[in-house]
Amino acid sequence: MALLLKPRHRIAATGLLLLPRCLCDVVPAPPPPETDTDASPPPLSRAETKLLDALHAALLDHCRSYPEGQVPSSPPFDPLPSLSEAISGLLPSPPPAHFTLHLFRRLLELRRGVPLPEAVALFRHLLPTVPADSLPDLYAAMIDLLAKHHHFPQARHLLDEMRERSVPISSQLILALIRRYIRAGMSSEASELFRRMEEFGAGAPDPAALACLLRALAKKRLGSEAQALFDSYKSVFTPDVVLYTNLVHAWCRSGRLDEAERVFAEMQQSGIMPNVYTYTAVIDAMYRAGQVPRAQELLCQMIDSGCPPNTATFNAIMRAHVKAGRSEQVLQVHNQMRQLGCEPDIITYNFLIETHCGKGQGNLDAAMKLLAKMVAKGCIPDCHTFNPMFRLVLVLGNVDAAHKLYEKMKELQCKPNVVTYNLLIRLFNMQKSMDMVLRIKKNMDAERVEPNGNTYTALLEVFCARGDWKRAHATLREMVKEKSFKPAKHVYDMVLTLLRKSGQLMKHEELVELMADRGFISRPADDALWSAC
Repeated sequence: MALLLKPRHRIAATGLLLLPRCLCDVVPAPPPPETDTDASPPPLSRAETKLLDALHAALLDHCRSYPEGQVPSSPPFDPLPSLSEAISGLLPSPPPAHFTLHLFRRLLELRRGVPLPEAVALFRHLLPTVPADSLPDLYAAMIDLLAKHHHFPQARHLLDEMRERSVPISSQLILALIRRYIRAGMSSEASELFRRMEEFGAGAPDPAALACLLRALAKKRLGSEAQALFDSYKSVFTPDVVLYTNLVHAWCRSGRLDEAERVFAEMQQSGIMPNVYTYTAVIDAMYRAGQVPRAQELLCQMIDSGCPPNTATFNAIMRAHVKAGRSEQVLQVHNQMRQLGCEPDIITYNFLIETHCGKGQGNLDAAMKLLAKMVAKGCIPDCHTFNPMFRLVLVLGNVDAAHKLYEKMKELQCKPNVVTYNLLIRLFNMQKSMDMVLRIKKNMDAERVEPNGNTYTALLEVFCARGDWKRAHATLREMVKEKSFKPAKHVYDMVLTLLRKSGQLMKHEELVELMADRGFISRPADDALWSAC
């Protein structure tokens, strides 16, 4: 096999390599992170934040009042008089440019229930008042918002409008739009826009931009498309280790190890030595595919070639063992890292904590000691550090431990994510503490963490268990009407049963009609009692 060389390092019985200590002394700097937008705007004052909250709420309220509103398919983009009336008393004249940008970035955070028609109308309302030097950022935010929700014709119209008005178009904006195309499965449109970058004044495509596009294709597991793009530019740019690595990664993510090996061998034959990221991508793919011996052999080749593994390499090995539930091997990988002087990062610690909290371990004390250790070493935990502990606490039914963990999160200024909040809702429901459940939901809203389908299900279970038909009705209505989540049958049955028992037949009928309109259930016959659903 061309890819693998005969190893010269002994493999321990545990399946881990016994490596010389010096190999992790040099750790290459990671590639720069990808961002869809430029640097963040200046922070808002307290008064501006309060105003932003009010304006954001006004957009959402208008969207709820006019749920059939549509984003115009083509210009002209007519104003919404009802919206103008609602926000006329809120907006300063003219609004600060950074305030406007904060608003659109907040809208970008939303996944569902986005007031897009209102956002377009507001954009048009604000456009004449925005200073010329702030126009590129405002256009970029609006284009990204439209593209995120697959309104690509409107996004391209704004891009053309920028060109016509001589508003500078950055390569970052073009690449952000390209990534949105790829995420939407429109790789041919992405490639076409990439080739036309220079027409928009964003500069000619260069190797860095090509690498960015290949990374985006890799994330969507589009190995064939990445290969076609790579081949089309081989005569334009001399491929280097970065371009080859991204192509290897694209094939690995596509589950095509044979193609990844072919490209790996091709780059070596071209005189380009793989770097730590190239090796790690293939090792990770081999472990994910269950090809452990081959992954170990490739690790040997990596060492023989003088390329030391780094923390990311060991994290890839550890990930495979965590997903397979091999807790002993996870701890052995960690010990090997320590012997080699490779410093664990947050991913390493999170895997270790997940291992201690998983099946066969269930050791909350060990997880808490690891948490204390990582904090002492200056490694700041995130929500993924705490979530396995909350899952274990839920299994153990230890609500007191949940309180302590939640307070620890706040002490460390660690922002929970939607999974954290869902676990907390279920935990405090076990305690039958409606006050804590409502407090958790209030904190969730204050932190602007968007609920998902599991959040609504957990809340509905709480409200129905306590016979609170008002909250149950409002929550299911929001879930279906505003967020378009499809509730499971046992969930809406639970709410509808509560409404019937409470004598709320009109509310019952409203929810059934709403779910039928969304196509979530079959519409009952006109003469049937709504309970037939």
